[in-house]
Amino acid sequence: MSNMYNQFGTCRICHARIMWVKTKAGRNMPVNPEFVDYKVVSGGKERIVTPDGEVVVGEKANPEDADGHGYISHFATCAGR
Repeated sequence: MSNMYNQFGTCRICHARIMWVKTKAGRNMPVNPEFVDYKVVSGGKERIVTPDGEVVVGEKANPEDADGHGYISHFATCAGR
């Protein structure tokens, strides 16, 4: 069962379109609404939130090399931070 709210909003800082996903820890996390493929990489530069709310450390990947799919945390890409 997905914890995704399917709720869109706007970042108060940079005014970009965001989507809210509830993490497994029960927190609402703003993410960029573009679905990405990722590869789990220890020490990776991206925080990816899966549709089930798991936060994964990794990097964007090509579909054929991907370990899964999710959304990049907006905290990492916000132009106003």
